[in-house]
Amino acid sequence: MQILETSREKLVKSEDYNSYFNKETGFFARWGARKQDNPAYAPMPEILDLEISAGKCMGKCPECYKCNGAVEETHNMTFEEFKDIFHKVAKTKVITTFKSGFPSISADINSSWENCNTKEDYINRAKEIYTYQDDIKDIRIYNEGLLQQIAFGICDIGTNPDFFKMLAYCREFDVIPNYTCHALDMNEEYAKLTAKYCGAVAISVYNKEKSYNAVKMLADTGMKQINFHVIAHDKSYNKIFSILDDLTTDERIKGKVKAVVLLKYKPKGNGVGKFKHLSDEQYREIINYATERNIGIGFDSCSAHAYLRVIKDDKDYDKKAMCAEPCESACFSSYINHKGEFFACSFCENEGMWKEGIPVLEAPDFEESVWNNYQTIRFRKMLLNNELPLTIGGGIGQ
Repeated sequence: MQILETSREKLVKSEDYNSYFNKETGFFARWGARKQDNPAYAPMPEILDLEISAGKCMGKCPECYKCNGAVEETHNMTFEEFKDIFHKVAKTKVITTFKSGFPSISADINSSWENCNTKEDYINRAKEIYTYQDDIKDIRIYNEGLLQQIAFGICDIGTNPDFFKMLAYCREFDVIPNYTCHALDMNEEYAKLTAKYCGAVAISVYNKEKSYNAVKMLADTGMKQINFHVIAHDKSYNKIFSILDDLTTDERIKGKVKAVVLLKYKPKGNGVGKFKHLSDEQYREIINYATERNIGIGFDSCSAHAYLRVIKDDKDYDKKAMCAEPCESACFSSYINHKGEFFACSFCENEGMWKEGIPVLEAPDFEESVWNNYQTIRFRKMLLNNELPLTIGGGIGQ
């Protein structure tokens, strides 16, 4: 596998898996041996969903499948734990070459590289290892894995004291960070730091005033990739239309929100038994209403099947279907919770065949110990063969 990377783009080339990622626009394409081939899964994750805090949350969102806000106890992932997970998934290497022609030395960045917070720190640490420092020609640090983006799972923006330090670290090592928030605690400082480090930010619209003010704050700092997230169900149906109307009239958000992303309701956590899924007709009405007003509409992978059903008669169906990717859990993405445990996705955490996760912090590596672990491979095969039960434990959203 060959990885060609600049500050703006990342191109991966191999016989069966190829991909292109634009770090500035977020554009991504993936193909197999031929452009028309679609790989079943990637050699390593492209995207990591990483939960760095859980527990107390001022949002107390009624649909929160994590039950954040329902309990007062808070647990934060530490910065050192984050670094260990980051470098295992990214497969970060330190390559040292010598003037004398001695063979280059390759070392993995892992938990033994403590107190290094920038690339420069790692380079200086590498220099300290060798007795004959004058013989060092070059020290290069790069990610041998496929990790492109990290979607951070948080409670309040300020819950984890190392949150923005983690975002900065991602950028330092050429991985784009993103996060979703309720925006209740968004302020100008958070907005500036978000614009500085993040490729995109999503706001779950529970309080319109706070959400709309947050959009303006973020846009005023130059942030361009701002989305709204709304969990689509019977009780949010009218609210979605209201938000779509506001996007054409409210100056705080008009022209500043890239898309309204509809998330599939999952009967887990705070929302068990409280909501019902939208009918295909209701879903179609939302899509049409947004399209007629030239408002961007998006959806999560769990909603892909519903989206494909409602556009099946669209004249541009083939083109739109190419952008709809159903469940990619353990195929192209990974989820790791605040304790450092891997699950196929966040919805299957502690469910069904994922009653227990795989401890990433204790694993010697990620590729063999987690991504190609027996449990992960078993889930992946069942998913690709459409053998998973249509439940939360199955991990897919039909």
